Amino acid sequence: MNLESIINILNDEVKLKEHESWDNSGLQVGSDKACINKIMLTMDLGREALDLALREKVDLIITHHPFFFSPIKRIDTDTYDGQIIKMLIKENINLYSIHTSYDMADKGVTSSLAEKLNIVNYQILHPVNEDKSGYGGIGDIPPIDIIEYAQFVKKALEADYVRLYSKGGETVKRVAFCGGSGGEFIEDAIKQGADVYITGDIKYHQAQDGLKNDLCIIDAGHYDTEAHSMDFLKEVLKKTGLKVISFKKNKAQEIII
Repeated sequence: MNLESIINILNDEVKLKEHESWDNSGLQVGSDKACINKIMLTMDLGREALDLALREKVDLIITHHPFFFSPIKRIDTDTYDGQIIKMLIKENINLYSIHTSYDMADKGVTSSLAEKLNIVNYQILHPVNEDKSGYGGIGDIPPIDIIEYAQFVKKALEADYVRLYSKGGETVKRVAFCGGSGGEFIEDAIKQGADVYITGDIKYHQAQDGLKNDLCIIDAGHYDTEAHSMDFLKEVLKKTGLKVISFKKNKAQEIII
């Protein structure tokens, strides 16, 4: 099966959307016509992930975050990224990324996060497209103390820790959520009556804005709010009959000292 056919299957099964103009989803290295026998899924491509792909003789690496975000002016094979590019080409490994196209997919980052958080019925938090698809979601849960809910979120997402921004003592029942870096959608959460907002990469002043508007915020991390969506992607791709493996490690893992 060639790469183009695999992406067509993802479009049919997951309903990928057109990626944002500032994004660089799609083919990063290789050819749409390349014959694929084995796929590796990873959030980001680093040397450890590439080493696994080489050992497992992978033909295709699919990442969530694009390897190339900004235009490159040269390929210096003495640099970290340059070494990766060199090995991808040398070993005929194709690289494809699905970033905002998967963030906004009908069955993508948002639906996977909702499933982890046990939110069955939700609406899109920040619609972008004419079909009302977009980023994040908002829905209702049985009323629960904010501390207890933050503990649930940590466990559900298998996170090492979460950051809770709260005045203390709140009972929450309307939950907004967005995988990855969702600080820019705090206003959406406030306008739609959320009691708590779950996302990653929250800045200090964003947290203050939330609290001023009686919005609790749970920063569960960029990686941990998105990584579980790759498990669903794996199940979809396994239906093709191809071999599919995963590399699971936060490339930007924090060390708490």
